[in-house]
This record gives sequence, C-alpha cells and structure tokens, in this order.
Amino acid sequence: MTGLVPSAARAADEQVTPGADAVTASTSDENVPANVVDGDLDTRWSGEGDGAWLELDLGTTATVSHIKLAVHKGTTRQNVFELQHWDGSGWVTVHEGESSGRTTGLETFAFEPVETSKVRYLGHGYESDVDEEGDWNSLTEVEVWTGPADDDGGGGGELPAEVLDLSGWKVTLPIGDDEDPTEIFQPELDSYSHDPFFTVTESGDAVRFRAPVNGVTTGGSSYPRSELREMESGGGDEIEWSSTDGTHSMTVEGAFTHLPEDKPHLVAAQIHGGDDDVTVLRLEGSELWITEGDTSNHHLITDDYELGTLFEFRYVVSDGEIEVYFDGELETTIDHSDSTNYFKTGAYTQANCGNSSPCDEDNYGEVEIHSVSVTHDDDSRDSDATQAAVRHDWGTPLPISDEFDYEGPVDPTKWAVPTGEVGGTAGCWEGHAGNGRRCAKNSTVGDGILTMVGEANGDTGWLRQERDERYGRWEIRSRSENTGSSGGLYHPLHLIWPTEGNRLENGEYDWVEYSDPEAECLTAFLHYPRSPTDEKERRDLCPLDMTEWHNFAFEWTPDALVGYVDGEEWFHLSDGANDDRGNIQDMPSGHLNIQLDNFTGDGGLRPAVFEVDWVRVYE
Repeated sequence: MTGLVPSAARAADEQVTPGADAVTASTSDENVPANVVDGDLDTRWSGEGDGAWLELDLGTTATVSHIKLAVHKGTTRQNVFELQHWDGSGWVTVHEGESSGRTTGLETFAFEPVETSKVRYLGHGYESDVDEEGDWNSLTEVEVWTGPADDDGGGGGELPAEVLDLSGWKVTLPIGDDEDPTEIFQPELDSYSHDPFFTVTESGDAVRFRAPVNGVTTGGSSYPRSELREMESGGGDEIEWSSTDGTHSMTVEGAFTHLPEDKPHLVAAQIHGGDDDVTVLRLEGSELWITEGDTSNHHLITDDYELGTLFEFRYVVSDGEIEVYFDGELETTIDHSDSTNYFKTGAYTQANCGNSSPCDEDNYGEVEIHSVSVTHDDDSRDSDATQAAVRHDWGTPLPISDEFDYEGPVDPTKWAVPTGEVGGTAGCWEGHAGNGRRCAKNSTVGDGILTMVGEANGDTGWLRQERDERYGRWEIRSRSENTGSSGGLYHPLHLIWPTEGNRLENGEYDWVEYSDPEAECLTAFLHYPRSPTDEKERRDLCPLDMTEWHNFAFEWTPDALVGYVDGEEWFHLSDGANDDRGNIQDMPSGHLNIQLDNFTGDGGLRPAVFEVDWVRVYE
C-alpha cells in the first residue's frame, strides 16, 4: 500500500447557467420558471403534472457534464425526474432518477458530457415518506455546468470538506508506512481527497470512507481504518473531554455500504478514551450492535440491517453516562467515567489479511457519511437559569445549533447566506423592500461571536438556518449597538419565516424585533396565518437595554407561541381563529432567520452591529 498518493483536486468546471429570460416551462403557478436562476433558495418554480418540464436555453453550444438541482422541501420529498439535452432534432434523456430526499441544497447529477445548446428538466412528481405522493414538480435552483465528466466519484468536483464540516477533525487513512498510516490535518484537510478511501460520493451529498483489509494500520491496532478523529477547533491539536463534566454529543447521519469478506465486521462511529475504545457502532453481517468496552455484543439494535440504509446515530455524554440513540430512539445507556475521551467516525474495518480473503484493495469495508456534528457544553452553561432551555428542561441542543466557536464565514451546513451578485458583488441580494443590499460578507464569525454588520451605504447581513420544520424551540443570546453617529436606523430581528414564503397565507413569527439597535424596549410581531389583511399581535417589553446581552427564546408548539427573555415568559398566544384568520400557531412550516434590516434606502444609514453569542435549537 505504500506509495499511493491522493487524487489531485479537479480543476473547477465552468458554470453556463443562463439568465432568467432564457428559462421557460410548460406550466407553472405563481412560482415562475425564472426563480430557479435567481440565487435564492426561498423562491421556486412549481409546475403541476407528470411530464411538466423546465427548459434552460444556454444561448450557445457547450459541453455539459453535470446539472445541479435544489429541490423544494428537499428533506421530505424525492423528486422523480429526467434530465434531457437537445441534440438538434429532439430531446434525449441523459439522466433518470430521484433526488436524495435529504437536503434542500444543491445536489449534483453527472452524466457523460454532451454537446448541446439547451437542457431540460422533465418532472414526474415526487415521492415522500411524510406527505402523500404528488404530481407537483418544484425546484428552487438549477445550475448547468460544463467540463469533463467527473472521474473520481467526487459529485461535480466537490471535496469532502465541502460536504462535511471538517474544521475540528483530522483523517487517518489506510496508506503510508507500516504502523504509520497517513494522517491529514487542518488546514490541508480542507482541500484534500483520496480516491477511493476518502472522497465525495457520486451523488455529491456524502463522503465515502473506505478501508481495505490489506490497508496500513496504526501501531495499536491490527485493523485498517479511514476515519475522522475529533480535534480542537481549527483541527490543530487533539481534544480530550470528561464524561463527568459538561455535556458532549456527536450526531452522525450515514450508511454502511460495503463489508469485507469472511469477517463482515465494520465500525462506523465510536467514543475512544485513553488507549482503547469505550463504545462503538458495529455492523456484523446484518446485525447492528452497540459495544461496551470489550463486550462487542452489548446491545443489539437490529438483526436485519441492509447495506445502504440511511441512519442517524447519536451519542450524548454527561454525568458519567453515555446515552446512545439510533434513529431518534434511546437504545442503551452506558456508565463511563473518564477524562480522556474523544469522538471518531468513518470506516474502521474489523478484518485483515489474516481472517479475510482476498488480501487486496477490492476486499474492504465502506461507510458513507452525509453529516456529522459535535457539541460540547460545560456545566456553567447548563446550569444558567437565565436560559429558557435550562429553566424549562428542553434537553440537549440539536446538531443544527451553533456556538460560533470557529473563525471566518458562517458554517454553510447550518446557515444560508445571500448568493446573488447585485451591484456587482458576489454574495449580495437586494435588501429588504429593495433597500440597499443583503450580503454574505456582512456576517462573519470571530472570537466566539457572530457579528452582523450594517454599513452606512445600506449593505447589511442576513442569515437563514438550514432547517425547515413545523414546531420547535429556539434560544439566542444576542445584543446590538450603533457604531455610527447619525443616519437611518437598522432593525435587528430574530424570526421564523414560513417555508412557503407567503406570510399572509402561512403566518410569520417576528419574536425579536426592534427599530433601533440601542432600543430600550423589545417588540414582537406575531402574524396570523390565513389572514389577507395581515392581522397580527404585538407585544412590548419595557424597559430592556438591547445593547446588553440577553437570552431570547421562542417556543412554537401545536398549542401556543411562547416568548421568553432571560428565562422568563413575556408572551403566550394561542388559537384565535375567525373568518379573517387562522389559529396563530398554525404556520405549516418555517425556518429561523437572523436579520439586520434596512428600512431606509441605498445610503444614509447609521452603521450598526448585531452580535450573537450562540444559537441553540431544540425539539
């Protein structure tokens, strides 16, 4: 195995997506075809009927090798479709299949390159485990790309670090010298891949970890691995944490996809402590086990696991106990007290050339990881009664939560930012009601704080959390202040915006809103759904110094909308339907937005900052 080298990153292909005028469709409702090229995942094209199509005229002949699609409600629907190209006399199908059903972001669909001037999406409705199957065809974005066909399974040239947040990890690979396998650390890891042991899958939405039975092993093991090891933020130093101090969690979404011969045993996730593993998720044939120390068959999850079946696996460690969850269900609790723990995930093959044949690279274990997230909360944070989550026992924050314990742009797995080019700047959209611009550059993370900046020229920040749900609990620690001496005032907001985008039909929950970053009062505007006249409830809390740190929480359940400030309830609303409105808590689905809104124009603003210490989301 010595001498294998990593695959070189592919040269970037060229995007040839046309403008809005060149996008047409056989049918649409009010969600028009041009919406798929506006750089906004909140807008969409929707056409009803099996065979409804969306056409993009490139304006010239190009070598098209892959098309990227973002599906409306992509986490609950799988679009069924064909991708076609115009060959000069008719439409030819180059790809036929379904979207993954796991993301609302762009997914890459590659095919043998074709020379064409037009491409078409031919829709056959959607399938869903949540909704009934339907004949609507809905896309939020479409991108057309040229270049050579992807030859390394990399999903349109994406790197593992573009699929998973690897900022706090290193990877160990089954290559290198005996008992000295190759390890890749940050920052090199951000631009690294290796075919076939550590690379993006063909679908572009997961990372493949593969370990052959003849791979190089570490000095303390006889089995090869392609595996991530948890590191300090930034990936420079190894991390260790105590199972009796604070709360520590890891959530992995993935699938076992291949097992070695003769001894079909493979580990996909583990907690390691000191010199040995504490507990692992281990597949033995079709039996999926949770281990405890040297007891490999501690708890059986299922005896009929099928390769390729997607799962969600989670560890939650606190107070000397490890809670182990599989697909949201608590499977077992393990007692464990140690201060040298860390998380690992990937493919750790439990077979080698001594017990598995053939002894070559074609005999391997493989795991595909779609997402991985880790959180560490210390005891002082968990005992803070000024948090609604602590006072009302909301449990452990979900993986989509963000402590902002990194540097640079916001985490793209958790936040969407503006992606247009308004005003000639990449990552800028038109601002609120056409005032100024919302730009990705105006939201950055440093020193443990998210800072959203509003500039004098009207450029400001906007973030949308990458999670659409009906009901939930959110808590945010934030503050704001003016940094200039004069001008129009920015409006800070935390809100739940409806997934469908029509607030008059679906409602809108502005649970934190105020019209001056240095306001002395907090206001909430809770808009009723199904209200053409935009009926809403207003609640004010005075005095409250908005330049100071406060914990703002919002609880949305089938029963009510409840707001909290520093752990104490300040509004509670429910029902209230009449002929002009629905029940106030009945938004079909929504997502969290953080905004510093410009109500003034393209200039004359008083510069300001909106700072966020953390965002935590709960079931």
